[in-house]
Amino acid sequence: MNESYEKSSTSTACSTPVAGAALPERYDVSDTFYTSQRKGRKYVFRVRLDINGFTLQRESPSGTIVKEQTVKLCDIVGARCMRLKKTRRLAVASACACSAGNPNSPAASVNRSGATPSKCSTASKEDYTCDGDVSAYLYVFAYVLKKKSLRSEFHRERTVLTLRFRSFDTFEDNMREADRWYRALRWQLHRTLESIFVVRNEEDRRRRILVMLNPKSGSGNAREVFNMHVTPVLNEAEVPYDLYVTKHSNFAIEFMSTRCLDAWCCVVAVGGDGLFHEIVNGLLQREDWAKVLPSIALGIIPCGSGNGLARSIAHGYNEPYFSKPVLGAALTVISGCSSPMDVVRVQLQNRSLYSFLSIGWGFISDVDIESERIRVLGYQRFTIWTLYRLANLRTYNGKISYLLTEPEENAQHTPELKMQTSRSCNIHIDKLSNNNPSFHHSTEYLPQEFADVISLETSINQSFRSRCDSWLSGGSRRSYYYSVSESIYHSLADESDFAAQAAISLENRQQNFGPTSSLPELDEPLPEDEGWLVEEGEFIMMHAVYQTHLGIDCHFAPKAQMNDGTIYLILIRGGISRPQLLSFLYNMSTGTHLPEVNNEYVKVLPVRAFRLEPHDNHGIITIDGERVEFGPLQAEVLPGIARVMVPK
Repeated sequence: MNESYEKSSTSTACSTPVAGAALPERYDVSDTFYTSQRKGRKYVFRVRLDINGFTLQRESPSGTIVKEQTVKLCDIVGARCMRLKKTRRLAVASACACSAGNPNSPAASVNRSGATPSKCSTASKEDYTCDGDVSAYLYVFAYVLKKKSLRSEFHRERTVLTLRFRSFDTFEDNMREADRWYRALRWQLHRTLESIFVVRNEEDRRRRILVMLNPKSGSGNAREVFNMHVTPVLNEAEVPYDLYVTKHSNFAIEFMSTRCLDAWCCVVAVGGDGLFHEIVNGLLQREDWAKVLPSIALGIIPCGSGNGLARSIAHGYNEPYFSKPVLGAALTVISGCSSPMDVVRVQLQNRSLYSFLSIGWGFISDVDIESERIRVLGYQRFTIWTLYRLANLRTYNGKISYLLTEPEENAQHTPELKMQTSRSCNIHIDKLSNNNPSFHHSTEYLPQEFADVISLETSINQSFRSRCDSWLSGGSRRSYYYSVSESIYHSLADESDFAAQAAISLENRQQNFGPTSSLPELDEPLPEDEGWLVEEGEFIMMHAVYQTHLGIDCHFAPKAQMNDGTIYLILIRGGISRPQLLSFLYNMSTGTHLPEVNNEYVKVLPVRAFRLEPHDNHGIITIDGERVEFGPLQAEVLPGIARVMVPK
């Protein structure tokens, strides 16, 4: 053990504390590491792990701090301890990939090309034999907010922080030290999780999640998206999961309404808003819905055509979406944070449904359903069919009654959420603002001094080596996916008995479960003394929305919050000109389509309940983008009844 390491080491004892206890000092670990860059420059770094994350301080020869970088704890998803594997090429060269040597040697080049693992397993240690080297490695996986340039948008980029431990004479001792850091990091991460997502015991571990995948969502690539982009993130975070692939319509309703869900803390829909709609309705058709809903969170991986909910969640928490929507959603699923979400109870003539996104009648519903015939075009089908329907405009005759929200209710919004930023971004932005030319060609949006800080080692050996392979993109061809043990794949092929039983149960079950309605029956008149207002006549459309977005670029209700107890009822009356309607539709992408003051043709009404009574005997009505039987309906909001996964 070198002298500087002895001075900076803390106690090696490590145990998991009781939830809610004061932060033990043993989980604040620190040590001195060494690294080098090209041109033979050598650096000494002081690395500390605490509640804020990893802080890396570059020290001058005199011991003063020259630069500092922080990888924030909220950006870190997990870690893995291992020993590097001896490759065939290294065996031929009689060199070890993890031994110190010349950066230009064959051993070093092989190490850069494939030695760094990209995924973690449930075990904290992986023992890869590497003759002659006793080093242990800790790989920390983080997804940091970055910008490629000042004009570009923020995006999440995968970052691997590599710490090499070789202060002891044996691999076991070095691995024990690396494992101490791993356990400290895991404890720091788990203490940020809500209680329903982690099992509190001597060895804190993440609870299992249930994944429901619709292989036909969107363009039909949901299975590939999950395997390539979601599974690696789950493995890095050491989140065990059970995967069920749907084989027919309403499978998710059958599953969620009949199965025991005690084993799972979260249900994730890999598909579109339609699959999420089935999950919500399945939960609320359970006899024990009041017990299940508070104990299970819902998440979504956007693989459908619209993806309104995923876009709304990202928008509400200022998370990047367009660059890597699936990655952002996967990070949200493993965040361990949830928020209450409003659900709307919809009463039709013969049944009741539950909605989380919208209820539509008229123009937008026509576009949503009729464009199914060109579904192969993906999200672009909506644009094409909007132009077609605009040229062939329809009007619908009906009566809409609504109950406005109370002013104080409508004023209670969730506090504005700020963009999470990483220290690495802030440092570089500050430098750019000072017109420092040395930073303009940095491709990583990191201070140049820290370009190699992600690979550090506890050694004072005279030979230093930089590891350029530590920065890998999530889609790198060099990435290896290590499956989390106990994660299970299921399909209906092995569950024919369940499928038959669930189908019969769904058909025969009387829908007496879920919250009771406070509204009169659909065939009864509305009480005049409760403040009901009426709009009647010709309409182009009626759309009731309770999320900000109906699709990835349809910012339909800018003021909506997930838990504000408000339905935003948008009415467009007949008589509006086509240019006005086109302007309305065009500006939906920016959220500037709604008038500040209601006018003759367009009205925005914050309501807590409404009733639709079409006078025509034809038309399309949609709930969460899914077509339902045409006829009268009424809806009321159930504030915060469900929980949805949100970013940290």
